[in-house]
Amino acid sequence: MESSRGKPGLNGGAAIDYSSRRGYYTGAGAALPVAAGSRAPPVDPCCVALRVFVLLGTLASAVVMAADRQSTTIQIAAGELAPPLRVPVTAKWTYSSAFVYFVVANAMVFAFCAAALAAVRRRSAVVAVMVGDLVAMALLFSAVGAAAQFGLLGERGNTHVRWAKVCDVYGRFCERAMAAVVVSLIAAFADLVLLMLTILTIHKASSYY
Repeated sequence: MESSRGKPGLNGGAAIDYSSRRGYYTGAGAALPVAAGSRAPPVDPCCVALRVFVLLGTLASAVVMAADRQSTTIQIAAGELAPPLRVPVTAKWTYSSAFVYFVVANAMVFAFCAAALAAVRRRSAVVAVMVGDLVAMALLFSAVGAAAQFGLLGERGNTHVRWAKVCDVYGRFCERAMAAVVVSLIAAFADLVLLMLTILTIHKASSYY
């Protein structure tokens, strides 16, 4: 009985393995040009738009947080008869390790997005970019969580350890920090969608149907 795994070619050439999907469509041993492998992969405009949004969002978050600073004066009671003391105080992002981590993480994701946009036409960099997107997403979500937790502590305080809230004193500082956190959170979700689209694109490219 004739086997379907070794049928000869039309001109007596090499046998074609029809049990393999690749052999069925291209023909084993056939010198047929593969257009997909000889050209750069097509650029998905949706992925490019999302990556540009992540690029701009992380840049804006890092710049706003790095430029966030407020100086004010508070009054401290010196005693019943003495007048209150006026003490100048300053709030800066460098005074909080959570905010420092937030700025560094957003700057790193910004640099990665810029490099990924430069390598968008390289087929060999698809897997590396996908892994980089995964790391970038983890960095953004962790940085947003750390900065948001510190921001809530400044907004509400902590009565269990007697930490007073400070956002009533540094109102403008807290508002700018919260705006940077919100923009970075949106960029993190955009990076999540971008990662899902990249995985879907790789899955479609590896399928023969």
